[in-house]
Amino acid sequence: MIKVLKHLFVVFLPNPIKIFIYNKYFDWDVHKTARIGFSFICADKVKIGAHTRIGHFNMIKNLEIFEIGEHSFIGNFNCANALPVGSKIHFQGEKDRVQALIIGDHSSVVKKHYFDCNNKIEIGRHTTIAGHGCSFFTHSINVEENRQETKKITIGHYCMVGACSVVTRGAILPDCSILAANSTLHKPYDKTHSLYSGVPAKAVKDLSPDSKFFHRENGFVD
Repeated sequence: MIKVLKHLFVVFLPNPIKIFIYNKYFDWDVHKTARIGFSFICADKVKIGAHTRIGHFNMIKNLEIFEIGEHSFIGNFNCANALPVGSKIHFQGEKDRVQALIIGDHSSVVKKHYFDCNNKIEIGRHTTIAGHGCSFFTHSINVEENRQETKKITIGHYCMVGACSVVTRGAILPDCSILAANSTLHKPYDKTHSLYSGVPAKAVKDLSPDSKFFHRENGFVD
């Protein structure tokens, strides 16, 4: 409870003071050019890159690692959550599990997305979690074994995840791929430059490797 209150205290401070406290007293690595709005961040290890912006009313808690690269963006009302670190509930046999959200350079998470980070969620460079209402679930019930089970989720470089999509444990969206809106990605794929769509999602169209989206230097699309 004391830990939560300390992090909550910092939320409404001016940005330069907030970054100073995070770096000096929390031992985080937050670049001085980053901008963090009225968002609650509570993680053991935090790294926020240069010129990255985090908007208002985001909830990031109970993570071992929260890392976001340079020139990236998190909008408003997003949530990344997990069981409290060290909890004895569920997943005790998974020795390599890490509660983490890692976002690469020049990537964007727009608004009202949910990340279940009971295992690692990794989002690559120049990738956009678009629109609103996407859900990423690293855990579910293994029906055969009758127990909770986690697997990491990987979203590749130069990808886009459309609005209201669902990504489940163990799923991989390959580099230079698009997950269409309202789709469910439920397993690992490896075919790049593809449009994945449907419930469950599958590759439905090849995308040109020459598409400008896959070669942009800046993450922002105007």
